[in-house]
Amino acid sequence: MREKTVVRLLVLLAGAGLVAVAVAAASAPVPVKATTRNENTPSASAEYLAWSKSRRGKPTTFDVYAQPTGGAPFKVNAPGTVGWAGGIDGTRLAYQQVWKKNSDIRFFDLLARRRSSPSGVNTKRWEWRATISGDWLLFGRGRIFNRALQQVILRNLVTHEQRVLDSIHNKNGMLQAGQVNGNFAVWMKCNPSPSCSVYRYDITARTTTPMPSSGKVQYGPSVTPIGTTYYGRSGPSCGASAELVKTTIDGATEVLYTLPAGKDFFSSFALAVPSKPPPPPVTITRVYFDLATCHPDREDIYSLDDGTRLPPSPPPGAQPARP
Repeated sequence: MREKTVVRLLVLLAGAGLVAVAVAAASAPVPVKATTRNENTPSASAEYLAWSKSRRGKPTTFDVYAQPTGGAPFKVNAPGTVGWAGGIDGTRLAYQQVWKKNSDIRFFDLLARRRSSPSGVNTKRWEWRATISGDWLLFGRGRIFNRALQQVILRNLVTHEQRVLDSIHNKNGMLQAGQVNGNFAVWMKCNPSPSCSVYRYDITARTTTPMPSSGKVQYGPSVTPIGTTYYGRSGPSCGASAELVKTTIDGATEVLYTLPAGKDFFSSFALAVPSKPPPPPVTITRVYFDLATCHPDREDIYSLDDGTRLPPSPPPGAQPARP
């Protein structure tokens, strides 16, 4: 569940001899959902968009909505509950559903429009902020800014293996799961707030890497299957020189978008934009984020496209370069 905080929070190609080179600039952000309601926590697949939308006259009470490409939006969470969107993998949506004083992770089949509960995930504690990729589910357990234990957990839905990627026990701190995508998972850790950093986890290697320190608050991370990590970077208050940045697997960091003064965002989601053969010279990642106006509190969903250019293929019969 989204919480109010003192800080507004809010490979593969190398084996084939191809090395990715970053394109100089991303596209300008475009609105995806921008209405009179508050809209946040976006996620998407090739065929669906999911997000959280506030109720009419209740700007801090949210429901989960999904929408097929070219179709009408529909509500996801059960009647009598509130909810926040999580992440989509194919046609399966993981989301947070709150009933009375309990928060659990639920799945929603976007084709059949049926809800289900993942085995072995939900407890009497607060489960929230879930994303899914293949067999892996990433989520948070424990309420933020609370004396109880907080954890970011990665669980395999087939083998039931469970890994605690990070934990804190600090009433002045918070952990927030970001996104699992392919071989990587990301999250934010503030211990205490507003000292917040973003971390990336390699599932196969079982290694954790912090994003490069900049002296700023880091938050709202998402990740691609090859480890490129997108996140926010700003001063300690909402809209204080906020930036959307990316850090590639080799540690190179680039500012994609500098937000106007008084604007910020709190979550992001990275989606590879499908391409048709033959393979294009530029692969595109669409980054969704919930652009917010700090005063008064307003949130809309935007996206921008970030490109990675591949070098030209060698001519037929060319010999590989000697090391």
